[in-house]
Amino acid sequence: MSFIERQLQTAVKNITCWANKNGFIISNQKTSCVHFCKIRGIHPHPKIFLKDTPIPVVSEAKFLGILFDEKLTFKPHILNLKQKCVKTLNLLKILSNTSWGADFQSLLKIYKSLILSKLDYDCMVYGSASKSALQILDPVHHLGLRLASGAFRTSPVHSLYVICGVPCLQLRRQTLSLKYYFRIKSDCEHPMYNRVLRPLFGMFYSNKKSYIPSFGHRMRLLIQDIDMENVDILAKEEETPPWTERNIAVIEDFSKQTKSLTPDSVYLQLFYSHRQQFSTYEAVFTDGSKTVNHVGSAVVFNHLTIAEKLHNYCSVFTAEIYAILKALHTIELQDIKKWIIYTDSKSSVEALLYSSRDSHPFVFQCIKLIYTLKTNGHEIKFCWIPGYVGIRGNEQVDRAAKT
Repeated sequence: MSFIERQLQTAVKNITCWANKNGFIISNQKTSCVHFCKIRGIHPHPKIFLKDTPIPVVSEAKFLGILFDEKLTFKPHILNLKQKCVKTLNLLKILSNTSWGADFQSLLKIYKSLILSKLDYDCMVYGSASKSALQILDPVHHLGLRLASGAFRTSPVHSLYVICGVPCLQLRRQTLSLKYYFRIKSDCEHPMYNRVLRPLFGMFYSNKKSYIPSFGHRMRLLIQDIDMENVDILAKEEETPPWTERNIAVIEDFSKQTKSLTPDSVYLQLFYSHRQQFSTYEAVFTDGSKTVNHVGSAVVFNHLTIAEKLHNYCSVFTAEIYAILKALHTIELQDIKKWIIYTDSKSSVEALLYSSRDSHPFVFQCIKLIYTLKTNGHEIKFCWIPGYVGIRGNEQVDRAAKT
């Protein structure tokens, strides 16, 4: 303990010196210390001083909205969270009046925004609590769904999940934790990258079943259970600088028509007229497909067809935008300078037009490659075409993406 005290005291002095140098003041009244320890019985606490004033050792402390107790059971935080959510549920009880209350969709939105958001906040941290402690929050979740849906008290909770389209809290915690894990994995400069992806004390946690493993170990076990060990995560792509020209040329000859009201023959006639107008441009068709057991992307040139199988967890949008990226890479190797990329995915074209910092990494790669091609003298245009109307190139690329 004496060694720990010396190390902590040195760290506190360094922080105090840095604060004084940069104009910050650390309040003695707002400073406390928590001794995280699994040892049972009486054991000494560290004695640390801040400006010659001893820092009080407390059993729990709040940091960024989470109560950390000395045993890291997170039970005080869960009990406090339940108390706050129960108070907010009273508002939902009033608004769910059967004669003048709000409708189902409004009540569900209120529940998600006022209560479920609190339950989700930092669940990847307090998710390490014991199963019995986490189950304390389940009645709050169930009551909120009952009030929103107007279900009877005798209605099974699984039916509430289906009616409201909201999973159980355990599944939500796992989903949010996985999103956080993969977000860290996509950014090698994240401060928690090595701690999460290369967690320490693996043998210790495997031998000591009573000890709750760290976040990295918990996510590794979860990924093994759901068979996502071989999923490759794209590295985080930097957004293109604002001074970079990002004009994406889009032809909207087919967007003006309503597909449900337009016969296939009209679309074919429009396409033939369109190709006659842009006869100096080479055509390339892209498509992505997703079925239960297959996700694929394909690109069809005049005398070349490229098809690739993607991981089954990839979305249709990923397959579509990857096909466009593959087409751009192939165009880069060609001598022809004028190209029109045809796709039946409006979302892909809109993603290129209205990209943001939260866009798919493939979108950023496409934008950067388009800028590079323009710099080299290429002229790239995009055109949305309706699918399954008999356009030959689109039919070919659709078959290639599905095989």
